[in-house]
Amino acid sequence: MRLSRLYCNRADRLGPIRFNRGFNVVLGEIRLPKDTDRDTHCLGKTTLAHLIDFCLLKQRHKEFFLFKHQALFEDLVFYLELETLAGEYLTIRRSVPEHSRIAFKHHPEPLQDFSHLPFTEWDHQDIPFDRARQILDGALDLRAIKPWDYRMPVSYALRTQRDFNDVFQLDKFARSRHGDWKPYIAHLLGFDADLVRKGFEVIKQIEALAETIKAIRTDLLGVNSDLDTVEGLLTLRQQEADSLAAQVEAFDFRLVDSQVNKELVDELDGQIATANQERYYLSINREKIARSLQEHAVVFDPEAAARLFAEAGQVFPDQIRKSYEDLIRFNRAVTDERKGYLRAELKALEMDMGALETRLEDLNLRRTEALAFLRDTDSIQKYRALNKRLVNLRAEIERLSIQREAFLRQREKERELARLEKERLDQQQRLEDNIEAEGRSPDSRYRAVRRYVNEFTSEILDREALIATRLNKEGNIEFSAEYLGPDGRPSSEDQGKSYRQVLCAAFDLAVARAMLQEPYIRFLYHDGLLEGLDNRKRLNLIAVIRRIATLGIQQIVTVIDSDLPTNDSGERFSFRDDEVVLLLHDEDDRGRLFRMPRW
Repeated sequence: MRLSRLYCNRADRLGPIRFNRGFNVVLGEIRLPKDTDRDTHCLGKTTLAHLIDFCLLKQRHKEFFLFKHQALFEDLVFYLELETLAGEYLTIRRSVPEHSRIAFKHHPEPLQDFSHLPFTEWDHQDIPFDRARQILDGALDLRAIKPWDYRMPVSYALRTQRDFNDVFQLDKFARSRHGDWKPYIAHLLGFDADLVRKGFEVIKQIEALAETIKAIRTDLLGVNSDLDTVEGLLTLRQQEADSLAAQVEAFDFRLVDSQVNKELVDELDGQIATANQERYYLSINREKIARSLQEHAVVFDPEAAARLFAEAGQVFPDQIRKSYEDLIRFNRAVTDERKGYLRAELKALEMDMGALETRLEDLNLRRTEALAFLRDTDSIQKYRALNKRLVNLRAEIERLSIQREAFLRQREKERELARLEKERLDQQQRLEDNIEAEGRSPDSRYRAVRRYVNEFTSEILDREALIATRLNKEGNIEFSAEYLGPDGRPSSEDQGKSYRQVLCAAFDLAVARAMLQEPYIRFLYHDGLLEGLDNRKRLNLIAVIRRIATLGIQQIVTVIDSDLPTNDSGERFSFRDDEVVLLLHDEDDRGRLFRMPRW
């Protein structure tokens, strides 16, 4: 995988950049040295690396320059032409406004311009971002870095100034877990990355378990006992609670059967009052019926009336006598019929009165019993005391049960922790064996990378450098890259910015060279690599880069002309015309990567 061409739909904003298969220079010229308001460090040398990363489907971030100043770039569509390992070419289309919709075009010849190609003629059109990454990963076919996709080697291939602080850990991983990048570095060096990855996973599990155990112990803080003691106390308290519950249950049945409480007594009082009122009304009605039966008796006697008339010397007419007898007979007939109804009603009243009396007797008896039970304070107090003790016992049982569960969980987690610690030690031993084996094997990639790094630094700086790998006290892998002093011991020269940059570049070049025969990336971008070095070392560095480029490793180096070496007569070094792929300057806006004012 190499870069072939970068262009956009607006040539007036960004001119096409054609990359060589070997050595490429992005040169910034200082044409107005007396103009202190201009800064050659803002021409776009670093921005070019970010733009290439964007075209290689870098995830969107709000602080990325294309989105932070989106109004300036909202009409731009970028095209990046790549050379694949198969010798074919692939163009990636990605626009700023529709950055998550990607298009691809495969073609056999390089240096194509598809900025006016109809969208329907692209091989893959309007592809969602995640799917586009999968398609690009498959097209690049970087099998040497599997199971990682192409984005991992691309990140290391595009080194900007912020990525020269550490040979192995890029700036993007500064706030990440070591498990996010160390397995990949181990893989590049030829170690068993699965051992490294599993080691970090085990450490992560151990840390999580340790926190869990710590939390459990916090919960058990102040518990001056152990699991067996808690188990014994729990058994005793449960037995006591079962016995107490039986006693409470006996009292409880008694209460349930009698349904005795103040509300019940009040209810009985109300029912008795209602029954007494009903009995009063029934008694009144019975008395009225009795009076009615007496009032309707016939007291007029015609025979007695006739004798009374005879004594008075008067004649009692037979017709009147007959009429009275008829009236009496009629009245008696009516009275007999009405008495029949009254007697029936009286009988019903008597029955209701009897039932009511029986009900009143029952209510009064229940009230008497209820009051007697409520007055039995000893029984109630005993019931309350037993119930309170039972409640307290159950609370203690619950507390002991929680303690038991905590002890059981603690024991389980401690056993699991012991298992993981053993697994960590096994992983550590296997990883140590793997590092030792790769370090001793004459054909290992690890030895090749170490050898090439030392060759590069020796040729450039006349300093030996050592790539070393070890395990820290936690059992995790650690990588180091250090310059060696005359005595063969690590020196502090790598702490200087310029020497550290050379060491980072040496590592990248060493890995690329060691993997020349494998399906791996074939390009590197080093931003400002010549800064801070003296003349001779700059010349050495350029010579090494040119030599490595002839092996098929494409290198893109950004440099300001003031950082170029000079000869003894003060003449400034100049690159060949075919090496300078982009010339930037501070004369006007046309000298910037994007031909527009600074944003």
